Amino acid sequence: MADSVSGQGASRSYGWLLLGLLLVFLFRVVVQLIQAFSPVTALPSFDTWQSGAVPYPLLVVFQIIILIGCGRVVWSFLSGTVVPSDKKGRFLLIVGWTYFIVMGLRLLIGLTVAPDHFWFGAIVPTIFHLVLACFLLVSGSFHTATGACSVASIPEGAA
Repeated sequence: MADSVSGQGASRSYGWLLLGLLLVFLFRVVVQLIQAFSPVTALPSFDTWQSGAVPYPLLVVFQIIILIGCGRVVWSFLSGTVVPSDKKGRFLLIVGWTYFIVMGLRLLIGLTVAPDHFWFGAIVPTIFHLVLACFLLVSGSFHTATGACSVASIPEGAA
């Protein structure tokens, strides 16, 4: 019983961090929508938020899907219903680190050797890709930290 209570506390702690990352991404989506339909001079222009790699209407669809998916993950963490899985955690960490490294290299190249390239030079979108990569890394960290413990705490022969 104590393990499940501490596991729920851990999931909620991770959930608040995931919620923060989700809200940062939501901010990006909302600001770009504002700049697309009713530009505000106090915010960066629409083009700053858009690399042009994906047409904007399609991008918005993908962003909404990402927001819904991430929202479901956050809910499972905050409600304590997330089930730790070491296998899922390892997968999320591999994908998350790969995504983070690729976007980190994109940012580095965009800031140094290819600032005028449409994809590499898109600094703001790259930063928000790093936010999404961090979402995967935080989620994966929870699963590997608690998934290994929950499996290790099962007495031998009980499974």
